[in-house]
Amino acid sequence: MSDYRSTVGEAKPLTARKTRHRRWVITLVILTLLGGIVYTGIAVKLERYVVASGYVTTREYAEVRPAIPGTVAEILISSGMVVEKGAVLVRLEGEEEQATLEESKRRVEKMAVDVARRRTDMDTQMERSRVALEEQKRTHKDAIEIARLQLRDAQTKLQRTKELVERGLKAGNALEDDKLKEELVQAQLASLLARDLAIYEALLERDRLAQATEIQSMEQELNALRDAVRRNEARLKAKEVRAPIAGKVLRYEFVIGELVRPETVLCEIFGGGDRVLKLRVAERHAARVAVGQRYRAVLPPYKGLQRVYFTGTVDGLRDAIQAEAKTTYRVAYCSFDPQGHDIQPGTTAEARLYYGRSCLWFYLFNIDI
Repeated sequence: MSDYRSTVGEAKPLTARKTRHRRWVITLVILTLLGGIVYTGIAVKLERYVVASGYVTTREYAEVRPAIPGTVAEILISSGMVVEKGAVLVRLEGEEEQATLEESKRRVEKMAVDVARRRTDMDTQMERSRVALEEQKRTHKDAIEIARLQLRDAQTKLQRTKELVERGLKAGNALEDDKLKEELVQAQLASLLARDLAIYEALLERDRLAQATEIQSMEQELNALRDAVRRNEARLKAKEVRAPIAGKVLRYEFVIGELVRPETVLCEIFGGGDRVLKLRVAERHAARVAVGQRYRAVLPPYKGLQRVYFTGTVDGLRDAIQAEAKTTYRVAYCSFDPQGHDIQPGTTAEARLYYGRSCLWFYLFNIDI
């Protein structure tokens, strides 16, 4: 058995049993603390959100872009201007289209005059032909009547000559002459009766159809030229950038002589009085945002000591993912209550879109389930 040594003022060493008990107590306290921490991290629920940026706009809103590429020739707008729907905002250079349109209009006018003149000539010619045919019919009818009268007269003379010859009052050769005259008149009448004037009507109808076909071909060419005019007018009209809605203009930076394309936003138009918050959600967070979720936004004019938070819900999401430079995003349209403040369209905003709750641990490590 070992010797026990002690100095004055020193505590006695713990026994093995007490040492084990002390270790168990320390372990239990540590486990209890760890368990409390883990339980607290699980029990505490925090709201999850994604950060988005955007600006305040109006419910009637339009981004104005040119329909076709072109060089800016005239700018008719400035920021803050109120425009009506259909008003010309910007004109692109269209001298070539204007020249082509004028040329096509001249060709249409010339062809229209030619068609009208040809139709008048046809009507005049057909009228003359009809008058000539009617006159020919009347002449033919009169010739038949005259031939019948001549035949009747010839027959009467032939009968009288027969009687005189039988009485011996006239020579026999006179009878032969009258018979010949009567036969000539009969042949002439038969020839007149056999003549068919329908062939002249057929020829007249053939001429009418030929001229009508010619006029129809000219009219088709005229319609083609008119279609070309309409196409040229559409091309020239596309050089005019017009307001799709009525409202207040927010003009972007561009100058006369600058080449703009359909993807170039020239200005924005804010119409109506209801405000909407338009937010851009990064593509990587787009799947977490849905209609009906709430948001809280801060506007730069209200970031002072008395910060004002604006709240609302997501009313709609644009289906397509958009790109600007190297950034891809999805647009969310949210309800917006100005809370009595005079919020001008175009005011920027930073917002948090809340999409659910999760425990503290998931929140700290940004884990979604």
